[in-house]
Amino acid sequence: MIDITKATTVFIGRRGEHHFRNIKFDVSSLLGDAYPGAALNAIFKRPDGTAYPVVTTYADGVLTWSPSSTDTVDAGVGRLEIRVVHGDVVGKSVSVLTIIEAALEDGGTSPPEPPAQEWLNQVLTALAAIDVNDTYALLNLTYNMLEETRDKLYKRSAILLNHLHPIETATAPDMVSRRAAITFTNIITGNTVTINTVTYTFVASLGIPGANTVQVLIQETLRKTVKALAEAIRGIEDETNIAYGTGIEANLNCTAYWTSQRFSIGDATVAAGESLFILEKAENATSPITLSSTAAATINSFTRASFSRYILSGNTTGSGGANSVRGPLQTILPIDSVVIGGQGGLLYPATYDCHLITLCRQSDTSEKELDFYISNDEETFTNIQRSTPIGSNTAAEFLHIHIQMRQARIPAGYGLYIRMGSDGTSSSAFCDLKFTYHLYPAELTTIDCDGL
Repeated sequence: MIDITKATTVFIGRRGEHHFRNIKFDVSSLLGDAYPGAALNAIFKRPDGTAYPVVTTYADGVLTWSPSSTDTVDAGVGRLEIRVVHGDVVGKSVSVLTIIEAALEDGGTSPPEPPAQEWLNQVLTALAAIDVNDTYALLNLTYNMLEETRDKLYKRSAILLNHLHPIETATAPDMVSRRAAITFTNIITGNTVTINTVTYTFVASLGIPGANTVQVLIQETLRKTVKALAEAIRGIEDETNIAYGTGIEANLNCTAYWTSQRFSIGDATVAAGESLFILEKAENATSPITLSSTAAATINSFTRASFSRYILSGNTTGSGGANSVRGPLQTILPIDSVVIGGQGGLLYPATYDCHLITLCRQSDTSEKELDFYISNDEETFTNIQRSTPIGSNTAAEFLHIHIQMRQARIPAGYGLYIRMGSDGTSSSAFCDLKFTYHLYPAELTTIDCDGL
C-alpha cells in the first residue's frame, strides 16, 4: 500500500507489461470526509513526456491502478499525480515517481547493443524524463532509497534479536486470573447478559443506552450475534452494531472472545457451541464477578483454573493401535486472545508460539499423542504440529512432566487448538495440560521477509 502523503518512488513494471500488476494507493488522506471516491482521477506522465489520465478503480479508501502496455511502452522514470476534482475544488497529491524497467522486445531480430551501452541508454532515458525543476524529486528519491535500506537492515536485526529474546512469555491457563464461559443456544430481542454492574442488551435496532448498559444489535445468525457481544465486552468501536452507555467502553472486569469449539475451565468441559471464552483482567483478585443471562444459555461461573483438561472421547473398545483415534478439536487460546501485556493491557494481538507443554496429570497410562492446529475463523484449521507424544508410565497426580515443543510461529489473530488420541480404551480418560508460549513484537506480524 502506497502512502500518497509522502514523496515516494514506485516500480510499476517492465517495458511492455499489460495489466500484470495492481498498484494500490491509500487515498483516504486526500478524500477525507468531504469528497466521494468518484471525484478521484490519476494523471500519468510517461518517460517520453506524454501525459494523460489513466484508468483506475476505487474501493474503501484505496485507489488501484493496473498499468497497461500503453503506460509501460517505454522504460524510464515517469510521474503519477492523483487528483480530487469535485465541482470547483481541485486537490492534488504529491508527485509519485514511477519506474519502468527495460525488458526484451517481442520478435526482435536486430543484434542487441553492448551491455554497457544498454545500461547507458536506460540512464539517459531516465534522466531525459526528469524535468530540470525535478532536481528536488531526484534527491528525494535517493533519500527514500537510503531510508528504505536502513529500515530493512533494522528489521533484519530486530527479527534475530526478538527471536532469541521474546518480549513476553505466558502460560495458558494460569491461576493469576479467573475464567468463565457462557454458551448460547438462542438469543432474542430483549435478552440480556450481565457482568457485574454492566448489562448487555440485545436489540433489534440501536438506540441510546442508559447508564451501565450496552446495546448489541441482533445479527442474522446466532454466531455473528455472539461475536458482536464479545466485541462489546472488549470495548470495540462499531457504531453499526454496538451502542455504549455514557462512560462505558471496555468491560472493567474481563475480556471475552468467541469460540465454537469445546474448551475447558479446569476439569469442567464446555461443549462445542456458540460460546464466549471469558478471561478476568485483574491478577490475583478475589472479589466475586457475577455472570448471568436471560438468553437461552449455559453458564460456567468465574473460577481459577490451573490446567486445561482434554477428554479422550475418541477412544473405542478394542486393543492396540485400532484405538488411536483423535478426539474433537479443543480451544486453548481463542482467536485474537494473545495480546501483549495480558488481558488488562492493550488489545493488540501478537504473534506467538507454543514452546512447552506441561503434563499436570492423567487418568491412565495409555500412550497419548497431541496435534496442534491454528485458525483465524474456526472454519479452516491448519495442522502445525502432529503426533507429539504425551504420556508417562505412572498415573500419579501432579506429574508436571515438561515436554519441549518444536516451535512453530503462530500469526497474530490466530487461535490455538489441540486434538489428542490414545491407544487406550476408555472414552472418559483425560490429560490435564498447561501451555507455555512466547509473544513476539507487532512488527513481526506484518513484516515481509521476502523483501529483506
